[in-house]
Amino acid sequence: MATTFRYANRDEYGRISRFLHDHWANNHVYCRDKPLFDWTFDRRSEWCEDGYSFALAEDDGELVGILGGIPFSFNCFGRRSHGVWIANWVISPEHRRGPTALKLLSTFRRPDFQPVVAFGINAATVPVYKILRGEVLPAAPRYFAVLPGAAGRMARLISLANPSWSAERAQELAERLVLERSGVKRPIAGSAIPADWDEANWVEIAERTVGAARDKAYLSWRYLAHPRFQYRVIAVPEGRRTGLLVWRLETIHRQVDGQLWAVDDVGRIVEFLPASPEGARLLVNELLAQLATCGALGADFYGFHGPTRTLLVEEGFADLSTIADHTAIPSRFQPLDGKGGDILSAMFLPPDVPPCTLAPDCPWYWTKSDSDQDRPN
Repeated sequence: MATTFRYANRDEYGRISRFLHDHWANNHVYCRDKPLFDWTFDRRSEWCEDGYSFALAEDDGELVGILGGIPFSFNCFGRRSHGVWIANWVISPEHRRGPTALKLLSTFRRPDFQPVVAFGINAATVPVYKILRGEVLPAAPRYFAVLPGAAGRMARLISLANPSWSAERAQELAERLVLERSGVKRPIAGSAIPADWDEANWVEIAERTVGAARDKAYLSWRYLAHPRFQYRVIAVPEGRRTGLLVWRLETIHRQVDGQLWAVDDVGRIVEFLPASPEGARLLVNELLAQLATCGALGADFYGFHGPTRTLLVEEGFADLSTIADHTAIPSRFQPLDGKGGDILSAMFLPPDVPPCTLAPDCPWYWTKSDSDQDRPN
């Protein structure tokens, strides 16, 4: 029989889980955590089909391929449409020759989903996206700040991830990441998304940005309703506007003889939406105070948005692309490894949407929390 394609029913989690385990990664988090899978692929407010936003390829009833889709509201300078992030695109070995993979992709490359974004692709798949005339992006820009007095801890982390390095080399790199700040003015900050976020903030942000719509519904789903991570909100009021920063604390683990051992703590910033340059400073000041209280060594941020990246550098974050040894700075912490933190992506864009670039005026607001990149391993 010919291979058929359809979206998964909600009672098929077990089939999908087994296929992920057998063909994607042994004991993948989606195989262990149904609530996380449901949160990711059962977003009913954004998905018009009955069932999971997860496509299946079947050959005579046998599952031979899968592709997950995470639908979202797409904003382009205030215009709203539907977009989708794709994830977990895998075909069984005996069906990798032929059209199965492309037909699976076509289940989400449909007129009502513009754009289609693959965030966090394997370098080996880059030629495939190029052949399909997708836009392959450079690695997502990453920024890092080490707290004053924590350079030694960062050097230890670098040494553990890069055992061939000398202690002196690791220390030198760590010191280049230290954010020096004196006379820190800690703001009066809230810890919740403002009730009037959409009217007072998102409308203005939307008019000058491109990407997933960061309205209150999205922020609440992405951070407040996450089934596993505890995100922390910093909200700094400025007149009628409010600057917003969202981050979480992550404990870094090292694997030794099959066992995980805690090494240190780090902050992962996933939203940085200041209302002004002064507001950016206040958000960073409050973040630094919270990091210190939690005992974290520092924090990192991934993002494409040009003005946001400029503000972070002005506030003392290191732009890792300007540091020769930046690939030695670990990003994977569960467990810690030294493979670097480059995140590659590809997308299929409609012609009226500007490309996502590394230019200082890039309008794409896109962070590590987009798609399913910020999730448990």
